[in-house]
Amino acid sequence: MINVSPVRLKQLDYLGLKDEDLLLLADHRHIFAKAVEEVVSRFYERIGTQPELMKIIDNTSTVDRLKETQRGYWMSLADGVVDEAYINNRIKIGQVHSRIGLSVDYYLGSYMVYLDIATDLLKQMAPDQWIHVIHALSKMFNLDSQLVLEAYNIKEKELIQSLAADQKHMLEAITAAVQELTAMIVELDQSASQMADNATKAAEAQEKSHALTEELNEEILQIEQMSSLIREISDQSHLLGLNAAIEAAHAGEYGRGFEVVAGEIRKLASHSRTAMEEVRSKVSGIISKLGLMAHESEQTSINARNQAASSQELSAFVKMMEKLAEDLETLQSKSSFRLEA
Repeated sequence: MINVSPVRLKQLDYLGLKDEDLLLLADHRHIFAKAVEEVVSRFYERIGTQPELMKIIDNTSTVDRLKETQRGYWMSLADGVVDEAYINNRIKIGQVHSRIGLSVDYYLGSYMVYLDIATDLLKQMAPDQWIHVIHALSKMFNLDSQLVLEAYNIKEKELIQSLAADQKHMLEAITAAVQELTAMIVELDQSASQMADNATKAAEAQEKSHALTEELNEEILQIEQMSSLIREISDQSHLLGLNAAIEAAHAGEYGRGFEVVAGEIRKLASHSRTAMEEVRSKVSGIISKLGLMAHESEQTSINARNQAASSQELSAFVKMMEKLAEDLETLQSKSSFRLEA
């Protein structure tokens, strides 16, 4: 008895499966029961010649368990009923076989193996009706083949949807990575600008240090000249003192000239004090400039440290960018692999 939806009924009408075919198969159920062991045995003998099929069986089930399932399938062909439950069960079984990795070629080919075995046995067990029974049975196998393809198509659609979802997640991840990379590039650009500013400041500080050094050299020369002057004054003072002593010795009580000499000595002493004050002033200037030089040197050192820190920061950004690039390549590789699979 056929009891299916209008869409399924249209499908059955096209392949020519009628209630009469189901009734014919049901009338020969006793023949199916007699042949079931031989059919299942020969079917798995054929499967045993295919290493790939045996590998799938070893990974998912056992031959004995599958033989029991095939006995039920063989007898269901003679139940005389095709309804929604029958169709849904066939689609479910097809999805299971798709999930365990059985190819469509082997699955559809199994129906031809079944048909060959059934034809050979029915010729012997139902010599008068075997042609009609095989004709009806071939329609059932054709229906099951269509349902298998439908099950595999459902599985493919699920896979495509899963791939689409994965692609969406990967695109979101790539978008986030690109945004992060963009932010890093902006930060990197700012770091580069900061490095340039630090380098400029370092150069300016070095120029100031150089200028101060030049000024210091000039003032040192002036100090040397003043030292020469002081030596001359000292020499003259010494000579004048000597002359004053000699003059005083000769004059005795009348050494008026001594007062003149003493006056000159006082003047020289005054000049010496003035020169010494200038020396002190120059030395103070030198000390001040040396302080400025020390400050500029310290500033140069700070700028250099800042530049080094910026360089390390730049290196860290580069490593992060390299890691992001590797992540993007991994995502793209996974995407390509899934699409190819």
